Formats: sequence, C-alpha cells, structure tokens
Amino acid sequence: MSVPHRIRLRGPWLYESLPPGPVQKGRVQLPADWGDTLGAGFRGRVRYVRHFNWPGSLDTDERVWLVIDGVDTFGAAILNGTRLGEIDGYAVPTAFDVHGLVRPSNELVLEVELPAQSPSPRPGREHLPGGPIGEVRLEIRRG
Repeated sequence: MSVPHRIRLRGPWLYESLPPGPVQKGRVQLPADWGDTLGAGFRGRVRYVRHFNWPGSLDTDERVWLVIDGVDTFGAAILNGTRLGEIDGYAVPTAFDVHGLVRPSNELVLEVELPAQSPSPRPGREHLPGGPIGEVRLEIRRG
C-alpha cells in the first residue's frame, strides 16, 4: 500500500440541527456548507454522523489518522463515543491519530457550530453558511 493512503469520507452523512432552534434532519455529501440543506441564514449547531468500516489490513508500522480540512466556524470530532478534540476554523486542517480507536464498524460524529455572532474572523466567508466545508478523510501513514 502506498503511504499515505487516503480514504475520503464524503458520504452519505446524516445531519441534524440541534436545539434551541427547530430540529431539521437529512442526508448530505461532504464537504458542503449547510446553505442547501438548512438555509444560507442558519446559525447554530449541527451534528453530522457517518459510519465506516475498518480501512483494511495494515502493516505493523502503519497508523490510521482522521483528517478534517476545516469546518466553519467551530467544531468537534467524536469517534465511537470518544471525543477526539476541537476543530478550530475553516482555514486550519486538523488531524487526529485514531489508530487505537478504529474498530471493524465505526461511527464518526462531527459537531459544527456557527454562532449568530461569530467571535472568529471568517475572511471571505462573512456572509456564507457554515458547516463542514473541508474534506474529511482517513489517512494511513507510516510511523
């Protein structure tokens, strides 16, 4: 296997807007902002869920990483019930070593929030919808 090997997690993803607003649910392919599904003016928090299987046989020196190329504006990643950490902004890719957490069958959750008054600058996206706007993928890396 060539390293790094990339497995894109484009979809389908299930999404659900979270209270306090009305709950909206559906399916979506990522990356995508939530303009087409929740409306361009939506502000709040949305949970995205994707199931995937073990990425295949690995050499002893290979590890599995989860890479998220960006969310607008804030987010968190949760794999199989374990919170991996925060995702800070759409311009900063985030990577998590998930080798010890990946099982034969997996659930990945992204929680993405764009507050009504975003404290974070969004150059070029000031009036655009939020969401998981960067690619989400697994990478098999050596070491």
